Amino acid sequence: MGMCEGHERIPGWAEMQQLPSQWDMYKRLVEGVPEGIAVKDVCVGNHWVFVEAESGCGMALVVSGGRGLYRLGSNVLHMSLRDLAAQCASWNFLEASVGVAALNAWYSTSENATAVGMKIEEKGSNDGFELYRRLCAGKRVTVVGHFPLIERLADECELTILERVPRGDDYPDPACEFIIPHQDFTFITGITLTNKTMPRLLQLSKDSDGSVILVGPSVVPAPLLFEYGVDCMAGSVIEDPERAKAAILRAESSGIFKHGVQKMRVERPGWVD
Repeated sequence: MGMCEGHERIPGWAEMQQLPSQWDMYKRLVEGVPEGIAVKDVCVGNHWVFVEAESGCGMALVVSGGRGLYRLGSNVLHMSLRDLAAQCASWNFLEASVGVAALNAWYSTSENATAVGMKIEEKGSNDGFELYRRLCAGKRVTVVGHFPLIERLADECELTILERVPRGDDYPDPACEFIIPHQDFTFITGITLTNKTMPRLLQLSKDSDGSVILVGPSVVPAPLLFEYGVDCMAGSVIEDPERAKAAILRAESSGIFKHGVQKMRVERPGWVD
């Protein structure tokens, strides 16, 4: 059961196992979360979701939209972390945001991320785009998601931006089918795990034989993603849970990285050698 007796039954890991093969990446991510870890707190802010569990804390960007009503509410405090992480498969994107934050409460803890090779630079310097800027020089580069200041790469590479709500010279996201298979580098926002577009984007990236970097606080630094063609996971780790939670409640957006959250990355062994 995904819920204690006397509380509404929310489908969890047991139901997720019945999903067809298209969900294999999601199922493997959730299966990697051990059984029996209790959820201690869930905070849904204006911009971020914060999940605290016995294993540690994780976060993800709030994504709105999708299908149906948000069902979790206070029920989350009676779920195991694995069952909460299974909400990443929900077509209600707010529920899925909570599920991704729950995944990060396991994979993106300091202990677990360090065990798989987490790298942290000095505060303020660890930007996924700046870190690999020299590798992208003169190359064909696509960024999925219009990140702040991303246009700074345009003078150094052949830059294409894919965005669900295009602005300026952005391409609409369905253009991924025609563009990504021909790229040298593809940067993909972590929220594609939440909105269910990541599996197809990674499949298209494999056709290009280029490099793939997942970027953003929603990124789940799970080594199994290397098997799907990911070369780097540039996400975040919560260093000070109380400061981070307070900042989320104050509706901090990008300023969250000044309040107990540190950007980090996990690279596929041998990728940049």
